[in-house]
Amino acid sequence: MIQCPDCRQIIPEDSAFCDQCGKELKWCPECKRPKRGTECPVCGSDLIPGRKYLAGDFSKPSSAPVTPPSAGPAPSGPAPISSGPSSVIPSEASVSPAPAALVGNGWRLTLQEGPFGRRGGIWPELSTCQYVSGSHGNIVKAGADWVIEDVGSTNGTYVNGARIQRQALKKGDRVKIATLEFTVE
Repeated sequence: MIQCPDCRQIIPEDSAFCDQCGKELKWCPECKRPKRGTECPVCGSDLIPGRKYLAGDFSKPSSAPVTPPSAGPAPSGPAPISSGPSSVIPSEASVSPAPAALVGNGWRLTLQEGPFGRRGGIWPELSTCQYVSGSHGNIVKAGADWVIEDVGSTNGTYVNGARIQRQALKKGDRVKIATLEFTVE
């Protein structure tokens, strides 16, 4: 079973359309989950219509190439990442790279500005956790730092075990959003 990203109802996994709201699902070929928009908020892949996804056709509807996103993690994705760490390793003790995501619970939540919570926002995955408040918090960019804010949630936001209202994130921090635990990468 999957959750419709539009109406949030639980529907069968082999759905091209939501049998509750009728909208055509757009699938991420990498995450293998339906998402909203034109690009996956988790991995950045282009979303494809449900009928094409279920048929195994992962090509984009337009003539723009789809090969870089699906082949991107191997040849082009790691090239900047692997060249970054190899050039950063000597100086890593003095300056660590900026955090990019919260990782945990089988998810990679990319850091981007916006609200998050059970009712939607930048991380629709959180809608599946009943302990996350409808409007739980925000992620904001403050200079070079990513900052997580709690906006009065019931079950709180924690960084390294301490309940926070507003906290800059750094790599290795342990973040808990209600009952969900993540590590900042």
